[in-house]
Amino acid sequence: MGTPQHSAGSAAPPGISHGELGHSALQESAPRGSVPARKPLPAKAAASRQGGRLGADSVGWYLSTIGRVPLLTPAEEIELAHHVQAMKRLRELPADQITPRQRHQIRMGTRARDRMMAANLRLVVSVAKKYQNQGLELLDLVQEGAIGLERAVDKFDPAMGYKFSTYAYWWIRQGMTRAIDNSARTIRLPIHVSEKLSKMRRISRELSHRLGRQPYRLELAHAMGMPPQELDDLLSQSAPCASLDAHARGEEDRSTLGELIADPASGETMESMDRTLQKEHLGNWLSQLNEREQKIIKMRFGLEGSEPLTLAEIGRQINVSRERVRQLEAKAILKLRMMTNFERAA
Repeated sequence: MGTPQHSAGSAAPPGISHGELGHSALQESAPRGSVPARKPLPAKAAASRQGGRLGADSVGWYLSTIGRVPLLTPAEEIELAHHVQAMKRLRELPADQITPRQRHQIRMGTRARDRMMAANLRLVVSVAKKYQNQGLELLDLVQEGAIGLERAVDKFDPAMGYKFSTYAYWWIRQGMTRAIDNSARTIRLPIHVSEKLSKMRRISRELSHRLGRQPYRLELAHAMGMPPQELDDLLSQSAPCASLDAHARGEEDRSTLGELIADPASGETMESMDRTLQKEHLGNWLSQLNEREQKIIKMRFGLEGSEPLTLAEIGRQINVSRERVRQLEAKAILKLRMMTNFERAA
């Protein structure tokens, strides 16, 4: 990130002397009214302290405030990052083993951390503006991005050779995109699923631009490097949830979606009632047959809970031939059909 040159006479943070700091990057003070960068919720904290400046005024005031914080030169970024890393190492030591000099280094690391946070909040706002109108307000996006920035400050190692802004951008963006995914869904998806969905949307846009149309399912699966079935599973997890209290048919019909969805339990009840009525009708019809015809029909169709029998098996049980069983069955079925037709005509 580019940065203006700072004058040598810059004031140290309130209550801290230049002699105590002893480092140029730490001697820059934040302007009057700036937001303490170490807070993970800088935007909301700033807005709440201003009372009547909530809403659009709070956004403008916050942007104006962080805009007065001086940027860092590349050399200052490296110096401050070394102080932060030294502080992290010293904090791992037992408290009773830390020397006064090491406590001083921890304080310097804390100030370095705050300085890096405050000087890069403009980057957070810049990224947040790209993700507006996706389910979160600007200040909420800044809040999530500031948490990502805080992690970037803690993890940044100058020896990697990156500019801090390049490294921090990834953490800031990750914080915002995950917050958007979490807020946009009734059921929170695992992080790895959300990341796959983001990748799928990005690749789908790229294919649409290149092909001049929406990509087919197999084209998208191939570009994603996954089987079509896995892509189908991913798409099913991205489906939005609908409220059962939502009105299903506009303003005129006030029916809710829940009222239009069938209850599986009620369906089972209706089927049970149908079966009961059918058994009652069948019992009445069978009672019109003679005893041998009733027995043949019950054994042939398994009406008494047993497995259906073949004509030969029935013949052995009632001591008649297979052909005779077939004739008796046909005669009984004809009688039943005549009875059902008579009921329908009535």
